[in-house]
Amino acid sequence: MPTIYWLAPLASLSTLLGGWGVVRFLQGRARFMRLLSGVAAGYLLSVTLVRIVPECLEAKGGESNALWVLGGYLLVHVLEHGITLHFHYGEETHTGGSPLSGVMALVGLSLHSLMDGVAIAAALSIQGNLGLLVTLGILFHRIPEGGTIASIFLVDGFGNRGALLASGTLALAALVGAAGQTVLSLPIGPILGLTAGLTLYVASSDLLPEVQKVPGLQSTVALLSGVGVFLISARLLPHTH
Repeated sequence: MPTIYWLAPLASLSTLLGGWGVVRFLQGRARFMRLLSGVAAGYLLSVTLVRIVPECLEAKGGESNALWVLGGYLLVHVLEHGITLHFHYGEETHTGGSPLSGVMALVGLSLHSLMDGVAIAAALSIQGNLGLLVTLGILFHRIPEGGTIASIFLVDGFGNRGALLASGTLALAALVGAAGQTVLSLPIGPILGLTAGLTLYVASSDLLPEVQKVPGLQSTVALLSGVGVFLISARLLPHTH
């Protein structure tokens, strides 16, 4: 499946882009990252509800795969609130951090990145263009995720180099997940279910609350822009079996 050899690295590199953007340009400019989070939320909600969930239910296992959607949603909640401290997009929200909290955030986000890689590989294994749509959605939300870990590491005293290394770790974790799914070929139905749960949680619990902090209509415009990007990409990449 040659496509995975450039799509998975592309999605991973977007994590580095987010981290580099925070280190180089966006320190103290949380508004831009929040608006980008709104675009990502709109796209992820759209691709999950319109494409991933229906594909999941059509896969082997049928409606029972819906339990994996619930499981994926709950799994991300446990990763973010049970294993690590909750994290937000925007450096100014991470006051009073410590090196330990930065490392714990890196562990949680690395597991999340691993799942993103698995999702890309699983979606690309399905005949049609779901893989491209899923990859685009993951690429969108990995930019603010790279910015998140970079901002946490900056506040926790790791410096610019540490922030970039943390972003690189997340990028590598996504590549490992994609390679692992390609080699192991885990069942598509459950993997798509986990993917749907993961993206629904990220969109509704991580990204939307951040863009809603931007006053006025800008947050709504950002969200609808993400929906528009999905509709255009879905039009250009029609659903085929």
